[in-house]
Formats: sequence, structure tokens, C-alpha cells
Amino acid sequence: MAESIKLIFLSFIASIGFGLKFHMQKQYLLWAGLGGSLTRLCYLLLIEVIDTRLIYSLLAAMFASLYAEIMAMKFKMPSTVFMYPAVIPLLPGNLIYNTAANFLLKNTNAMWKDAADCVLTLIGISIGFVLISTFSYYRRIYFLGKDLAAHILHHPHKK
Repeated sequence: MAESIKLIFLSFIASIGFGLKFHMQKQYLLWAGLGGSLTRLCYLLLIEVIDTRLIYSLLAAMFASLYAEIMAMKFKMPSTVFMYPAVIPLLPGNLIYNTAANFLLKNTNAMWKDAADCVLTLIGISIGFVLISTFSYYRRIYFLGKDLAAHILHHPHKK
């Protein structure tokens, strides 16, 4: 429990740090940190109930992407501003490190296991982003189309 709270807090700090590194406006840093900590919380909860790395990575990435889309709508900004800091806790840095270390140590069995886990994690993250981004894109198109039709019908051009 204490380890999970520590991870959530560190995810908050890391997401803010990532926002600072890429010159995010200061009024959005707290929201970036919140996205990272909520994504980590979601990830930790999913690990407890789902055994498949691809699935829990996909669902956590969908959460991060959905959070970014909601914040983008709220602040009228691109979703990537909030998506990149929110995804930081999901990136498999430890797996990349362990794959490289096991390669150098010539421990091929562990290397291939870590490499496969890393690839599954990255595929899950990618698919999660694509699903939510596609849904959001078509949602915008649908509502833009409705707004455009309403605008044309209620505001006829004056000649």
C-alpha cells in the first residue's frame, strides 16, 4: 500500500517534470501531474485484476488518452499537451533497461522475456491511444457536423 502511494506521488512529480522540460504553461502543470498520478493509479488497479500485460497496458493508455481529451476540451488546447505527461508512468523504462542489461550479460532467456514484455506494453499503449483518439476524432466530426447544420439552418445568408 505504501509502495503504491509512493509510486502515485512519484508519477505526479515525474509528469510535472516532463511538463516543465517541454515548457508547458505553468497553469497546466498541476493538471499534467494529476493526469500522471491518475494514470498510475489506474495502472496499479488494473494490474491487480488483469493478468495480461497487453490488456492492462491498453486500458491504462485508454484512460490516459481519455483524460487528455477531456482536459483538451476543458482548456481548449490540443490533447497532446496533456497526453504526454499522463503517459509517462506507463512507459516501460525498467523493461528496456533490463533487456539491455541482460543482453550485455548474455542472459538471453531473461533478455527475450523482458523484450517481449516491453513490446506488449508498447503495443498496448499504442492501441489504447489510437482507439481513444479515433473515437474523439469521430465525435468531433459528428458534433461539428451537427453544429454546422444548425448554423446554416438558423442563420441563412442575407443577400
